[in-house]
Amino acid sequence: MIKVRAGRRRIKEKGIRWEEHYGEKSEEVKKKFEEILPGSYFRWVGKDYEDACWRYVVVGPAVSKREGKSFFAGNKKMPSDPKKKAYSPSGKYFPTLRSAIAYAIEMWGVRMPENAGQWTKEDLQAIEIPKHIKS
Repeated sequence: MIKVRAGRRRIKEKGIRWEEHYGEKSEEVKKKFEEILPGSYFRWVGKDYEDACWRYVVVGPAVSKREGKSFFAGNKKMPSDPKKKAYSPSGKYFPTLRSAIAYAIEMWGVRMPENAGQWTKEDLQAIEIPKHIKS
């Protein structure tokens, strides 16, 4: 008999309980964007019990060489050692905040924030987004 190995399960299917949470650095980013574009930056943290690691999902304003200023939705596994550098999440860029949040809901199972704004790529053009912000 041949064993068929199933592929990896999607993160959304793992039943991770996502909690909106901001660490020291992300709290500063949240505060900055709340002053400029209220309800435009969100970060969730959850424990993946299948591989015993913490993950985070981030949605918010970002800038890239290819896309310019737009909204980003991404996910990343957090390092097990809190002293280690956490690298940028991988994800996608979107023309609106709502489309970025919809992608995060579909891909990772986060919940729609009650205070999410209706921001578009055009709203980002007048604000400064540091190049290191990949949300």
